[in-house]
Amino acid sequence: MISAWALPLLIVMQTRSAGVSPRPVAWAAQSPRPAACQGAPGLWDVKGQALLGRRCRELARAQALLLRAPDKARERAAALLAQAPDFVAARVLHGRASWRVGDAATALAELLPLLADDAANVADPAALLDGARAALAQRDLATAARFYRALGSRAALLPDRSQQVAAYIEIAATLLASEKAPVDDVLAYLREARRRSSGSGFTGLCAGLTAVAWTAQGREAEGQGALSEVTDTDALARFETSKAVALPDGLLHAVLGLALERESAELAAAQFKALAQSPLAATPIGKLANRSRPRAASGKAGKREPR
Repeated sequence: MISAWALPLLIVMQTRSAGVSPRPVAWAAQSPRPAACQGAPGLWDVKGQALLGRRCRELARAQALLLRAPDKARERAAALLAQAPDFVAARVLHGRASWRVGDAATALAELLPLLADDAANVADPAALLDGARAALAQRDLATAARFYRALGSRAALLPDRSQQVAAYIEIAATLLASEKAPVDDVLAYLREARRRSSGSGFTGLCAGLTAVAWTAQGREAEGQGALSEVTDTDALARFETSKAVALPDGLLHAVLGLALERESAELAAAQFKALAQSPLAATPIGKLANRSRPRAASGKAGKREPR
């Protein structure tokens, strides 16, 4: 079994060996065209192949609409499924389009089969990412972690660098929140995100999540070292409303709480209070909310009552 820390290196070695550019590999992995649409027509099945060809062309048209007009992509995928309920690629496309129009429940139901043993290894990385985000939107952290683990180092095959960085951050964040991953796995994905993050606007978030990972393990010195790289807390706060990256509920409060401790005990306490009320309250990350209590108590003790 390949360790998580080695996965990003394996991708780089595979795509750069023999002087081969990683871009064609990424294109191949990103191709939405299912295997059934790539085969040569059978000698005795011309009629069946003609029908499949029409469906594959319609699938390609729907796929082309996914990013700019997901509602229309969903309609076309639904029409394909009405004709051929077993057309798996159309169901995956319908799920991905459903996520983009705000129907996370349908998206999760239709993308969940991608986690089957015989599907995860060949699934489109972008579809796995959509499935993970749909699971997060449904607050199904365990399923989100399964999607992200299936995605793993194949996040390097997403079509642009900002998507790759966001995916590596989301993998690390979800594994961190799920409690089941070794901290070394989380840190490995954050290092890979940081390596690609120059100019992406995600560098501070990488550092903040690294600080949370260390501090939740009781490694205060390492956590403070990571926090020294967070130079703009306002930029971090913008991730509360940004759709550029999906994080488990409560995790950004932990990041902001730690980052704001040096600037404002009051603002940090507000973030820790929100963390204590989040789904992560009972986890090691949730216990970071206790950091604000001694400070509040000592502050009261230092005040003199007026005579």
